[in-house]
Amino acid sequence: MQQATLQDVQDALQYLDPNLDRDTWVRIAMGIKNEFADAGFDVFDSWSAGGERYKPGDVKSMWRSIKAGGGVTIGTVIGMAKDKGFTFSREPMTAEQQAKLNADYAKRAKEREAKEVEDEAARQRWHGVISDFSKYIIENFTIPIKSNKYLSDKKVNAFGVLGFKKSFILIIRDNFTTELVEGGKEIKAFFDTLPSEDEGRNFSFLHIKRGSLAIPLIDINKQIWNIQVINNTGTKLFLKHGRKSGLFHFIGKANSCNILAVCEGYATGASIHMATGWPCAVALDAGNLLPVALAFAEKLKDKTFLFCADNDVNTKGNPGITKANEAAAAVNGLVAAPDFSGILNKEAA
Repeated sequence: MQQATLQDVQDALQYLDPNLDRDTWVRIAMGIKNEFADAGFDVFDSWSAGGERYKPGDVKSMWRSIKAGGGVTIGTVIGMAKDKGFTFSREPMTAEQQAKLNADYAKRAKEREAKEVEDEAARQRWHGVISDFSKYIIENFTIPIKSNKYLSDKKVNAFGVLGFKKSFILIIRDNFTTELVEGGKEIKAFFDTLPSEDEGRNFSFLHIKRGSLAIPLIDINKQIWNIQVINNTGTKLFLKHGRKSGLFHFIGKANSCNILAVCEGYATGASIHMATGWPCAVALDAGNLLPVALAFAEKLKDKTFLFCADNDVNTKGNPGITKANEAAAAVNGLVAAPDFSGILNKEAA
């Protein structure tokens, strides 16, 4: 592909509608940031401003959250624009101009490679920090439970999950440090003095309520890396910067039968185990089915993997079915999914 300048990107974006779906919008930001780092923000922000849902704060927040790299390149963005009719329309370059373009491209590539190494080191460091923080929280703020509001609403039992025995605020700062705020007066004071994100807040936080569900997330070697928190309304949260890929919650005993069920959510896994007695790995979401399956395939070579998929009929691409099929293909497994055709046909009639 022809080397792209920021002016090329600005021209290319004129062929793309800023009102497109959020996933594609984020991919465009990733491609621009991958090539130009923060120098590309103004071009992306100016283009986004033409959209009906444009909010400057949302654009800045999303831009900060994405990392250079990640598999989406500027070629992705240019390719999308070309599909809509974009072509490069530069005047012929002199040898000097071409040499400068090549030098700038090489410099950005070197900077990008260094940034990716730096980001990976930070990611690994964060994983260790959140792993230690998760263990501390589990040891000091949770108790075994038989039920809570969420489990009762879902009509499932507690299998290796915990309940938070008190309310508190956990704080994760940008400098790899963590804090806890306990006590009613202290929690109130925290919110009374909480700076807005626009004021340069340098931390994230979760307000954990007493009685919420705590699900320890482990790897194939049973090391705790993170916690899934499910509050009484069913909202699911994770500790920021913590590891997630390849982690799971395990229900039952792996050697109890030759089938291993793999699903997305805890309530689904608990229901499967209660109905069949099968052991079940709860992979947390569709995108994590494959990493979890590959980890277990190395450990449990004699198992038949049954992916109990969410049937996301109302979501584009049906990720529940799509990702379950991908995972099953990788480990020679099977897929089972609820059939909503009768309900949908009845609603359409």
